[in-house]
Amino acid sequence: MENNENKAKKQRIIIAALILGMMFCIGITIWAVFFRKSETKSLVPDYAPQQTEQNAEPLEGNSRSLDVPEGGGGISLEYENTVNIKLSDKTAYFSYKHPSSSTQDIVLCIEVNGEIIARSGTIKPGNQLKTLPLLEGEADKLSEGTYTDANFRVLSYDPQSGEKAMVDTVAKITVTVEK
Repeated sequence: MENNENKAKKQRIIIAALILGMMFCIGITIWAVFFRKSETKSLVPDYAPQQTEQNAEPLEGNSRSLDVPEGGGGISLEYENTVNIKLSDKTAYFSYKHPSSSTQDIVLCIEVNGEIIARSGTIKPGNQLKTLPLLEGEADKLSEGTYTDANFRVLSYDPQSGEKAMVDTVAKITVTVEK
C-alpha cells in the first residue's frame, strides 16, 4: 500500500514539473512573439534600386579614368568624413563625390552603430551628393550629440544589369546630430 502511494506521489510531482515547464515555455514563446523588441537590420538588395537618386548633382571637370581590366570594375570616391544631421528636417548633410572615372553605379548608405539610417537611390558616376533624407523612423532613434561608430557604406552595382557587385566599400565617418 505504501509503495503505491509513493509511486502516485512521484507521478504527481513529475506531472506538476512537466506542467510548470510547459507553462514556462509557453510564456517565453508569447514574450518572444509579442513583446520582444526586434532588431531591424536593413538588408542590402541584390539589384540596384530602379529609382535614380533625386538629390544627386553633376560634378564639373571630372574626366580622369581608371585602368580597369575587361570584365572588371572600379570605383573612385571622394568624401568628407563628417556628416551633420538636423532632426528638425530629418536630413543628413555631407559631401560625397562619385567621379566619372568609376565604372559602377553606387548606392550610398549612412550607418550609425551598425544600423542604416539613410540610403540613397542609384548614383551614376560623375555625380555628387550633399543631402539625404533619413529613413522612416530613424530620426526618433537618434539623440543630439556626436556618433563616432558611423560609416558611409558604398554598395556597388553593375550599370548595365543592375546586379550587385562583389565588393562594398566602408568609410569611417563622424556623425553629429542636432535639433
